[in-house]
Amino acid sequence: MLKLGLSGRLIEIQYRRCEMGVPDFIRFAGENGYKAVELRSTQITMNLTEKELKGIRKTADELGLEFSSVFIPKNIPADNSGLRTLEEFAYKVQMLGCVTLKSWDKDSDWIRRECDILKSLGMELIIQTHTGGPLENTALCLDTLKRINRENFGLQYDPANFFEANEDYREDTVKKLGKHIKQLSVQNCRSARPEDKGNDVWEHEGRRFKRVLPGDPTGLDYVSVFRGLKAVGFNGYVIVNESMFTQMEAGVFARRAVDELQKLILS
Repeated sequence: MLKLGLSGRLIEIQYRRCEMGVPDFIRFAGENGYKAVELRSTQITMNLTEKELKGIRKTADELGLEFSSVFIPKNIPADNSGLRTLEEFAYKVQMLGCVTLKSWDKDSDWIRRECDILKSLGMELIIQTHTGGPLENTALCLDTLKRINRENFGLQYDPANFFEANEDYREDTVKKLGKHIKQLSVQNCRSARPEDKGNDVWEHEGRRFKRVLPGDPTGLDYVSVFRGLKAVGFNGYVIVNESMFTQMEAGVFARRAVDELQKLILS
């Protein structure tokens, strides 16, 4: 059974801090129907003590929640000192009972070195498919996966970012990426209309987009995405990875996302 997770991005302010502490965020996720959380680098840092990490784990255990992944801290140098920092951080993440780290790194050689460190600890590395990098479309993803060539490396597939890059994101694409998809990242958007304005509208390479609510029929074709996931036997985490939605209170939004995704999972 697929497990729904909530990313800390929903409560993150300008990638700098979060509106609530980690224990409160875990409780927020559980109260709104999630079975897992994805923790950002603004939530889990190298400075957290063993006592703090055990407290976070205790909160999750009490609510029956899991940790889908934890972001690697930003700006770790790509050298031996960076590998030592990564290993130290991985030990902290293991205290949470999490085996998956998430990274934004783009250099294949460095990613291989990260994967080798994590393999020795029984952990894996995922990177979200995104515009402006080596995971922007299907061809680039397959090429990057081939160059990295590590069993403990995979994708957090984000259809919205493929859509933003003007790439197909539906069933056929999911089938091509197949076993390499370790988690699904869910954001909903559509092409913006001339009258669309505000914080939920953005531009990428001359095309405008608007963030829309989960289940909005004008948004992405997640029915096709989930059809592809079922075809490849995907059984991982489905992560709601939306930023703050200015048109709806966070709890109402989080609950709506659960309701809409449950329909897709059970269809």
